[in-house]
Amino acid sequence: MQIAVVLYPGMTTLDAIRPHEALPFFADAKVGFVTHEPGPIVSDSGVLVLGAAHSFAETPAPDLCVLGNPPNG
Repeated sequence: MQIAVVLYPGMTTLDAIRPHEALPFFADAKVGFVTHEPGPIVSDSGVLVLGAAHSFAETPAPDLCVLGNPPNG
């Protein structure tokens, strides 16, 4: 199972880290980060930077996409 954790500017870091760490324990899950454009993504704290090596266009259709709670949402 291919799982894509979607990164976006201003996201809460734990919304990305929790699924990235927990989901591989289920079945044959392969979890990766994906974003609009590869590169650094600054979290809501403005301090921590996450990175995605692949864009949506470069990622084959995942079985599951995980999207955290949007800022002010």
